[in-house]
Amino acid sequence: MKRTRYIICDYNIDEEIEQNLIKFGVTPIKLHGVDRFGEDNLLNCHPDMFCFKLEENRWLFYDEVYKINKNILDKLSLEIIPIENPISCGYPFDVGLNAAKFGDYLICNVRYTNEKVIRYFYENNKNIKIINVKQGYAKCSVCIVDENSIITSDVSIYKQAKQNNINVLLIEPGHIDLNGYDYGFIGGCSGLIYLNKLAFTGNIDMHPNCGDIKKFCGGRGVEIVSLSENKLYDYGSLFVV
Repeated sequence: MKRTRYIICDYNIDEEIEQNLIKFGVTPIKLHGVDRFGEDNLLNCHPDMFCFKLEENRWLFYDEVYKINKNILDKLSLEIIPIENPISCGYPFDVGLNAAKFGDYLICNVRYTNEKVIRYFYENNKNIKIINVKQGYAKCSVCIVDENSIITSDVSIYKQAKQNNINVLLIEPGHIDLNGYDYGFIGGCSGLIYLNKLAFTGNIDMHPNCGDIKKFCGGRGVEIVSLSENKLYDYGSLFVV
């Protein structure tokens, strides 16, 4: 029997994106957030701000967010580890769970990443290499292509990735919408919905680096799919369950 595949996503994703996810065989789990993240709480429903996938079925969630979404999350048979809410909704105190985990790597700003994330990998998976970067919005800034390949517009992340033998494509900043901000990030408008299928919340062809992105992903056997005909929009990442 085929296992049902779910995608944790922003409650506010538009209908076209939602319907296209369903067409690709995944069920969107649209989560409510709390008035906690970003200037004027503009990031409050972004999953990469309030949850973190430790292992396949083990997740960290801020306690307040978990309580709001408890009914739907409990149906997913996940092991949810609630943690204390961030002390502030302003940067950099709101980025405790905004870390990028892929393969044997964890890219994050160690200073501001929640201690339970760091401690978990020190205690349970010593093969994970923790790469400290200046960018607090690490997951927002990293589009994961496979276990050793990423796309980013952040130069500091690009340099650290190169130094750690990670395949990395550097693209132009901007060209991604995010209400209330000058622009969003490539990680925040994307997510692997299958190991070989990378979905974007918008039309990748509207990005000036679309050719390089398609070539980079295609060279790794990863297909790109656009979930809408609109400009790319940062909804805070797509997380497969």
